Amino acid sequence: MITITKDKIYRSPFSLKRTEVDSESVEEVKTSDIICLLGDEVELGDDVTFETLFNILIYSKDFFNVLFKKEMRGLLIDDFIDDYEKGITVEFNKFGFNLMLSWQTEVFEYDNEIEYMEYTSFEAFGRLHEEDEEDYPISLAYVSLCEIREKIIMLNHTFELHSDESYANDIGAIFKANHRSFTLYNIFSSILSEITFYGKPEQRDSMREELERRAKSFYDEGFDEDMKNWDEISDEIDDMMSQDYEDKLTNSFWDQLYPKKAPKKEIASEMQGKLFIMSDISDKPLEEQLQEAHDSEDYETAAKIKKLLDRRNSQK
Repeated sequence: MITITKDKIYRSPFSLKRTEVDSESVEEVKTSDIICLLGDEVELGDDVTFETLFNILIYSKDFFNVLFKKEMRGLLIDDFIDDYEKGITVEFNKFGFNLMLSWQTEVFEYDNEIEYMEYTSFEAFGRLHEEDEEDYPISLAYVSLCEIREKIIMLNHTFELHSDESYANDIGAIFKANHRSFTLYNIFSSILSEITFYGKPEQRDSMREELERRAKSFYDEGFDEDMKNWDEISDEIDDMMSQDYEDKLTNSFWDQLYPKKAPKKEIASEMQGKLFIMSDISDKPLEEQLQEAHDSEDYETAAKIKKLLDRRNSQK
């Protein structure tokens, strides 16, 4: 067990909360030795801030730059040091929120297979305004590191497992545990992934300014009666993301190694027919098309038609 406090780092067989004061099993750990203990379970002292953890990352930044290259999307810790050390431009101390690391999990069906996903999220949790009645998660993707430097970091050990059905029927988690531990690797990976989400600090700030400009323009112009509802907007965003993902896949590195052969005319014609089956051109109801696709064991087409049906029914 690794225990990080604001000034020191300790290692012991158990949590310091269950270890006697004069125990000989507790040893102090040098910051330079942290890179050898990334798989150890960790607990954070009540005085640990973002500054405490980021200073550890900076101390061994050359090592962490290589280890977390994927999480940082090719960026470097060095790219964020100036942003971290500069003077605070936005004062958050008057607001009641701290930083939190927590487990995020989900079970979903994709391509007729059950998929499981989990990761550690790094976000703020609390209230931005005094009039807010309840605490809520707050994204840190647009926030300068200097603005959260002195914020306390907490670990949320609650572990919940959700599925598409539990979300749709609002039945809560399908599995819940009161405690799941974090390793040093989990913590550092989550922090670096979050702060680099929108690129370097200048890229992040540029996107934030553009978002603020659009929001101001939106409220200045007022609400449009013909404005699309959230369900329509959400569906369009899903379609855009899906199409963008498919477009990126059409020219991947793998495709350069193994170029795809042009489809034969009869195959292309068959695929074109499938597209027409799912379009409004067809006179057959979607329910009938779904049954035909299922009977012919064309499960890919059936899944797409089912998605169209769900979307249509949700808009009724």
